[in-house]
Amino acid sequence: MRDKRLEAHLLHLLREPRTLEDLHTQLQALHPGLKKATLFALLVRLRREGKVAFREGHFLAGKPQDADP
Repeated sequence: MRDKRLEAHLLHLLREPRTLEDLHTQLQALHPGLKKATLFALLVRLRREGKVAFREGHFLAGKPQDADP
C-alpha cells in the first residue's frame, strides 16, 4: 500500500513550486529512507492523477479543473 502520509506531506510542500532535489531534501527528515527515484515515481503518479503539475522545472500542486466558482 502506498504511504499516504508521504503523499500528504508532498502535496503540502507543493503549495509552492519546488524542484525534485528540494522536495527530496525537505522530505528526507520525515522519511529517512526515501530515495529520489521513489519520490519521482510518486510525483509521476500524482501527475497522471491530476494532483501535481510540472512547469519550468518545478513541481507544484495541481488545481482541480472541474471546480465551479
